[in-house]
Amino acid sequence: MTEKRSIIPALLLTAAVTALAAGFAAFAPVAEVTVTPHEQIAPQDQALVHIDFFTEKRDVPVEGVDILSSILRYELAVYDTEGIRDRLLSGEPLAVHIAGQPCTAVLEESLHGTGSFTGTLSVDGRVHLTISGDVLRGYFETGGVAYWVESTGRYDTKSPGKVIHYLFSSADVKGLSGCYLTLYNISNGDLKDSGYPAGWTRADFLKAGHEVVPLTDADLVDLPRVNETLRTGFIEVPLSYNETVRIAKSYRGKIVEYRGNYYVIDFFES
Repeated sequence: MTEKRSIIPALLLTAAVTALAAGFAAFAPVAEVTVTPHEQIAPQDQALVHIDFFTEKRDVPVEGVDILSSILRYELAVYDTEGIRDRLLSGEPLAVHIAGQPCTAVLEESLHGTGSFTGTLSVDGRVHLTISGDVLRGYFETGGVAYWVESTGRYDTKSPGKVIHYLFSSADVKGLSGCYLTLYNISNGDLKDSGYPAGWTRADFLKAGHEVVPLTDADLVDLPRVNETLRTGFIEVPLSYNETVRIAKSYRGKIVEYRGNYYVIDFFES
């Protein structure tokens, strides 16, 4: 009996502590949920790819800006590349409007110090950005449509120090005609079903009669789409005429060695 009575005060004390804790919890601050604010901007002032707070749309056309004839429609904009890079390096997401649709882009730097960032979109999509000085190169994919940001190579007269970029979507390319990159990492097993074992070395390829050619970071300066694909894994991206010629001349039909991995780099015409 004594043992049973000793339990009752303990239960009462526990109940009192629980009630007191609940009382404090009612007045405790609620953890805040991070929400990425979107820029309140009129639709006519939004660029096709509008990185909120870092984008200014420009009128089309601009003298001296020459866009490929295969692009039926495009827009022009300037970007605060330094601001975008600082935001990404801080680990904060980007608020974006793509074709008028607000979404959030969460990116991480692919390789430290490269200015190359890869991530996802909150609207079930993916994104890749490369920032080099005043130039931004972007690829956004959502809803089965791809959107590109490319440099015109010309500086804006309204905002000195900012490069004019042209923006277009896959829906704006004439018949989707042209050449598209294909790049496979043999060392990762991309072509194991095609008779290229993932563990093959340079000696194995040479023994099998393949020509092995090196690819350096210096080479990638003139191969922007190859450089992008090496870091993101995106393939079948459109190639410029110059990059297509370089691939056909130096890498087509050969095994390409880059940073210890072996690749097949080619393109197809559509």
